[in-house]
Amino acid sequence: MALVNDFDLLTAQCSWLERESADIGRPVPHQPVDLPGMPVMAGLFSTATVTPVRFDGVEHEILAWGPPADRRGWLCRLPWQDDDADVPEALRAVRAVTGGIVEHFGAVTDSWWWLDCGDVLTREASGRPVEETLGAYEWIWADEGLRIPIEAADYVTVAAEANGNLTLAHRRTGEVVWFAPDHSETGVTVLPGCPEYSLYTFDGAPDLASWVEVGATQWARN
Repeated sequence: MALVNDFDLLTAQCSWLERESADIGRPVPHQPVDLPGMPVMAGLFSTATVTPVRFDGVEHEILAWGPPADRRGWLCRLPWQDDDADVPEALRAVRAVTGGIVEHFGAVTDSWWWLDCGDVLTREASGRPVEETLGAYEWIWADEGLRIPIEAADYVTVAAEANGNLTLAHRRTGEVVWFAPDHSETGVTVLPGCPEYSLYTFDGAPDLASWVEVGATQWARN
């Protein structure tokens, strides 16, 4: 299979990309990477085929894995050096390897945490205003005689879903919580001091590094 076909597979599943002008580079093996505390994610990148592609002048990379009959991949922003000390160390480490995931292609089960996310670990996700979002839903807590138990300014968005759900990471500790007023997910626990359909923790993924590892492991096992 010609590796450039990863572009064809991507645009066949993400048809909106066909409306954009595209310049496709030569596919090459990804360089080995090291992500402390995130060996599964590092292994995925180290074994990927990477195809540079420019959509309407914006640089991206297609990362792909698997045989021709079961090819899967991600469309990613370019890696960048994030020197912002006000974001978790794990996020800075990941961004040195990838600018984050904005699309995917191939067969994936609905157990993948990032399935419905349009921005995972991207600069755009981090630009989502946590204080504004939680403030707009303050009534969820007020109706139960509660107050939002976290300081929104202490968190940065690391993933955004089409329905408005956000995954948040504490800027200093990396603790991860999920703001999900619209979900049917299992494997999550309501954050203490919160009603249902508000803030949750992910079972088995208390911080950003472990959350990244679970997402990578789910993808690898699909």
